[in-house]
Amino acid sequence: MKVKCVLFDFDGTFADTSVDMCNALNTILEQKKFKTVNCQNLKTHISKGAAGIIEYASTVNGRPIDSSLMRAEFLQEYSQKCFVHTTMIPGIDLIIKKMDEMSIKWGIVTNKHSKYVKKIIQGLSLEDKIQCLVTGDMLKEPKPSPEGLKLAMDMLNVKSSNTIYVGDDLRDIQAGKNASTLTIAANFGFVDLTEDINVWDANHIVNTPNELNNILLKYL
Repeated sequence: MKVKCVLFDFDGTFADTSVDMCNALNTILEQKKFKTVNCQNLKTHISKGAAGIIEYASTVNGRPIDSSLMRAEFLQEYSQKCFVHTTMIPGIDLIIKKMDEMSIKWGIVTNKHSKYVKKIIQGLSLEDKIQCLVTGDMLKEPKPSPEGLKLAMDMLNVKSSNTIYVGDDLRDIQAGKNASTLTIAANFGFVDLTEDINVWDANHIVNTPNELNNILLKYL
């Protein structure tokens, strides 16, 4: 294949959003007199969305937490403080620079809601650089559905045979396969250390963004 487009998952793959999400959750947990969670341990649950995050908080507390009420309050808190400690994954900025130099189109396809992603993209000063943004609220079906990737490829006018999708969760790889793109598993993301990433059956596995750069060079 000849790569003309690279699409990224967001949380863990493109940006480290874990501390802001953890702090927002712990703020609400403290208000409700629940035990707080460890931010490092929470990372592996972020790809499951708000429901998965609250489910983890329930496990930590050893008792059920009303997810409907908690979810709304958590997301409200997070919406106000989603760009405090969030940073781009180290090395992704260099990948963006390289892609621009190589005239490779790029964008983000995520299940996360646009109101958070847009605020973070603006905070990272990328609103004039990103060429495509597809968020969960734009879609009928979340990943592993290929809907988001297909929409992104339509927006960028590229074919799946020229597109790479990079993600740090099994559903990302499944979405890429369902959309017929080349898939790259980001082992530097929010991946559970107990999980065997090899069984995801991605076309490539990278441990650092620099390794991603080396793969791009192979497909030029």
